[in-house]
Amino acid sequence: MSGPQVTVIVPPELADGYRLAGVRAEPAVTAAAAGDVLGRLLEGPGRPSVVAVHPPYLGELGPRWQRRLAELDGVLVVALPEGRGSGDPARRGETLRDLLARAVGYELTFDPEGSA
Repeated sequence: MSGPQVTVIVPPELADGYRLAGVRAEPAVTAAAAGDVLGRLLEGPGRPSVVAVHPPYLGELGPRWQRRLAELDGVLVVALPEGRGSGDPARRGETLRDLLARAVGYELTFDPEGSA
């Protein structure tokens, strides 16, 4: 069984870093562009299980998007963790799962064995 499909929506200058880490990255220059990408992902075939969005973009999407995201079923949309400061790397050995757990506030288990 494969893990969940994860997509990040980030500024173009960050997208390649996520791709190098093996994560599907969708570039967006502005919050409005991030909303367009998010809409396409949520409405299209093969929608991801988890969408992590660049924090400023998620905050700027506005109340209509916030309501829509709160009503989603089957897709988790979270802000990417911002780190401890500008340019700080992730903690040593931290995985995407760890980042998502920190963003959501609890441990995520994607399969019955808890190995994902």
